[in-house]
Amino acid sequence: MVAVAREENNPTSIAITQFLDPAYWSWAVNDANGAALLQRGAKAILAYVVQRLEADGREVEEACGIIHDKDLREVWSDVQKALVVELKPTHIHGVIKFVSRAKSAPIPRLADVIGIEPQYVEKPGPGRYAYDNMLSYLTHAKYPEKYQYAPTEVVTVRGPDYLGVDAERRGAWLKGRAHVKKKRVAEDFEDMRERVLQGEITRDQIMLTDGLFDIYSRHTREIDDALSAYGQRRAYRAAAKLRAGEFSTQVVFVYGVAGVGKTRFASEFISAAITAAEAHGERWQIYRAATSNPLDDWRGEEVLLLDDLRASAMDANDWLLLLDPYNASPAKARYKNKGEVAPRLIVITATIEPVEFFFYARQKGSVDEALDQFIRRLASVVKVFREDDILRYLVQHIGKVEPYEWHKCTLEAGQHNGGVPGNIYHRQAPYAALTYGPESSVEHAADDAVDALLGGLAEHSRDVPLALLAGAAA
Repeated sequence: MVAVAREENNPTSIAITQFLDPAYWSWAVNDANGAALLQRGAKAILAYVVQRLEADGREVEEACGIIHDKDLREVWSDVQKALVVELKPTHIHGVIKFVSRAKSAPIPRLADVIGIEPQYVEKPGPGRYAYDNMLSYLTHAKYPEKYQYAPTEVVTVRGPDYLGVDAERRGAWLKGRAHVKKKRVAEDFEDMRERVLQGEITRDQIMLTDGLFDIYSRHTREIDDALSAYGQRRAYRAAAKLRAGEFSTQVVFVYGVAGVGKTRFASEFISAAITAAEAHGERWQIYRAATSNPLDDWRGEEVLLLDDLRASAMDANDWLLLLDPYNASPAKARYKNKGEVAPRLIVITATIEPVEFFFYARQKGSVDEALDQFIRRLASVVKVFREDDILRYLVQHIGKVEPYEWHKCTLEAGQHNGGVPGNIYHRQAPYAALTYGPESSVEHAADDAVDALLGGLAEHSRDVPLALLAGAAA
């Protein structure tokens, strides 16, 4: 009975995986001959492994293997501060089948004889096709996302030639890809869902990453629910911080003629802001609003980009509520109104300057608010223009100023400007008396303009020490 119980622990087949570094093989450590053997290829290595097993009393019926030198892996880069893809170190995969359990041994014993650690010796999984699956893995036949090795690269040391096995089983292996993929997706789903709930995976990453999209396509409702739940929690937490005075919303208005580079500059500033937040452990995300129903798909993202949004895209009251730096208010959406909206940063781009923009915004909705109420909500205004074929950025910080009159400029009858400012205008009577406007105006190059805005963001986000990074950049 003791002998039978012991034999039940003996696998009839095993798969081995190990780097070709001598440090990982007991018979190659401090042995020049062993180290040299590792450089002679899969056939020499497996032949020696089989020799060692049979010298220990094991009896091998089949043995084949391959060197993998084109596999990729994701690793963290301290330089790039991101996951990067690199080649895995060269390693060997081998499959060994014993004549019987009696002619095999427990995994620890086999590993000791082979010369590698037990965790690198794998017994087959459950099911009648377990050994077949190990053979298919040598070329990654069932794993289309991995590098596809040619069957001719697999060497056979004992038993049927692998080329014949591949020719016979290739069709079945290719059909098995769907099953392998489905099984892997099921195993990875819970981990992905948890990472979504922690804000570690965004919708953009899901749509642009093959592996994540595979999971999403099979668990769409659950992942969408997780994205929505995380967004709601993020929004409520931000609103609570805003009410507590831990931060206030920075609103930046960027304007200039069509095609001058407003969107590019806005994107550079937003990227710098998100990077500054990441340096202090904050995962800020960006929401790019649609031109109609702009907040329909908003899910609590910290940064709102309203790119070339028409002033009429929202009612005047909605503009006032959204741009309020100190109060969070519900936002109107087409299907279901959002909870409290409290972004860290709102960036608006337009082809007209802000007073004229909000003059038009004020026309929509039954709101009789002074234009001052819109302008006072802006933290900074950036005019993007070209001078001597060089892009320049006039950064103006908005504050209380001496009262001034704003005149809406219109063309004289029969004139048109073709979209180019500076043609013949006729000044009408003043449309508004304003008490908010530029406190300061400084012309910058792009990088310095971004730094100036980052300094303002640091003042608004007092709970995140962005000032350190903004100061370093300046």
